[in-house]
Amino acid sequence: MLLLGLWSLLARVRHKLYDWPWLHRLALVMGPAGFVAVIAGWVTTEVGRQPYTVYGLLRTAQSVSPLQAPAVATSLLAFIAVYFIVFGAGILYVLHLMASPPQEAEPGPRPGPQRAAGITPAAAVASGERSTP
Repeated sequence: MLLLGLWSLLARVRHKLYDWPWLHRLALVMGPAGFVAVIAGWVTTEVGRQPYTVYGLLRTAQSVSPLQAPAVATSLLAFIAVYFIVFGAGILYVLHLMASPPQEAEPGPRPGPQRAAGITPAAAVASGERSTP
């Protein structure tokens, strides 16, 4: 994920962010990487603790994290507050972007055919003919 971020920063600096198809492919493939990282961290934590408990080398009471209920509640409330702030700011930013009309200096679409994820219409569709089955 870090290499993808650095590669996209390089593309941005070179003004080629939208022109490097391999960067776009890697970004698409890296979509579930955050979820995989979270699950891998959780599995690493639990796998390190459970075998000792399962085989009777560590009691269940000893394998529990030494946190009191108020500490867990405070942590949960902090996560909720941070998420509300971050998502609220994101939603306000998107609404602000949607409220302003396009600027005069914005470039229009490129001339010529546009790529549509490799999907091209058939000849009959492109020419306006209708085929009946």
